[in-house]
Amino acid sequence: MGTWKPALHILLLLLLGGSYVTCEEWCYDKPSCGPHTWYSLGQCSGAYQSPINIETRKALPGTHLGPLNFIGYENRMLPKSLTNTGHYAEVEMRSGAAIFGKGLPATYYLKSFHFHWGKHNKPGSEHAVDGKRYDIELHIVHTKNNMSSEEARKDPEGFAVLGFFLQGDNGASKIDAWKTLADRLELIPEKGDSVLLAGEFSMGGLLSKAVVNNYFRYRGSLTTPDCNESVIWTVFPEPISITHKVVKKFIDSLYFTTKAEGRRMQDNFRPVQPIKKQKVFYFEESKHSNDLTSSGRFGKQGGTVASNH
Repeated sequence: MGTWKPALHILLLLLLGGSYVTCEEWCYDKPSCGPHTWYSLGQCSGAYQSPINIETRKALPGTHLGPLNFIGYENRMLPKSLTNTGHYAEVEMRSGAAIFGKGLPATYYLKSFHFHWGKHNKPGSEHAVDGKRYDIELHIVHTKNNMSSEEARKDPEGFAVLGFFLQGDNGASKIDAWKTLADRLELIPEKGDSVLLAGEFSMGGLLSKAVVNNYFRYRGSLTTPDCNESVIWTVFPEPISITHKVVKKFIDSLYFTTKAEGRRMQDNFRPVQPIKKQKVFYFEESKHSNDLTSSGRFGKQGGTVASNH
């Protein structure tokens, strides 16, 4: 028994001081902790998991849905900081923006937004529409009645997340807000790096070319562990065209950990999950609307999109 004690002691030291410290509970790029290992974590094997492949022919008419109303999206002072979380690039927001509309059970307040992407010439969006995926997916995260993220995780309607596809396009007009954001990615290469923002762009500026008059709606989950099934998803099928330079900045600028370790932050998306109990609904705004895109609508008072700035 005495000969085993030193061996056990060394083993415990190795576990606690070595591999335990460096071990990642979940990740995107390693077989030991990648998305295919997440099923034992939290609710990741549940019946309402995201993302999904949206089959348009199976989407049900969203007669209970209506246009989204956006408040405060044009306020350039709301984006607070841009951070490399070790999983994606995330912008934390100051309070002052929200969404509401027919089909949402409450007013949902904007907390943050983040991105998922692939590699060069390989799509990295999480959702797919009829099997098609895009270069990048933007997730804009809101919580019900301004509750904390911790509270929202426990509520089946706690989050309202807007999903927008971003696609590199040779003919895309340069959108200053996207260039400004992409340039700042180079300032946060390693996990934990963060840069403060002070009016460089607004959420509305990023969405100035987005088509917001039609969308898909379904109940799902967060796409990272613990995959809480607490999300009302709104996915807009029309991609926002951005320049290839912006796409390249996302793909090349960040690392999952450190530059020295060399794990480039690429392919940071969860594969589509099987549809089990979800019902997908489709809403399309009346064709009589004069504004079929959000260009010119952000900042307009009294329309589908309102603003406080």
